[in-house]
Amino acid sequence: MRDKLDSVDHKILTLLSNDAQMPYTEVAKHAGISPGTVHMRTRKMKNMGVIKGSTLSLDYSKMGYKMTVFLGIYLRESFLYKVVIEELTKIQEVVKIHHSTGKYDIFIKVHAKDSLHYRNLYQEAILTIEGIRGIESFISVEENMSRHINFES
Repeated sequence: MRDKLDSVDHKILTLLSNDAQMPYTEVAKHAGISPGTVHMRTRKMKNMGVIKGSTLSLDYSKMGYKMTVFLGIYLRESFLYKVVIEELTKIQEVVKIHHSTGKYDIFIKVHAKDSLHYRNLYQEAILTIEGIRGIESFISVEENMSRHINFES
């Protein structure tokens, strides 16, 4: 059972994915277990690499970033993906990068303050990366959901 997840682990993950700052005592109360068990199980899942940390969920629009754009990137040669991804990680407005199959070689998510900011990012930072053959962009008009999988089903 040491390297496997059970229903108790799934309950802990579900609770923490809804509120990563929930105290272990509160998690324990909701899960019907002791705080020591929550601590032990959480440490186990961190050691397994299941829990990779905790993050804040930010509303970028309230911080002046009014645009969310997804970019499908075509590479000149598929073996260049590591080099292109390394360059993309240097751009602070790029918040997600996926090496993907299908139509695009890489799919990314970008936050920009406005269309001028996005144009500058696109033309001066992204399009200048060696190895990119072409890009298709998709502007998000509204995010309707962002969640983790509910592991208690």
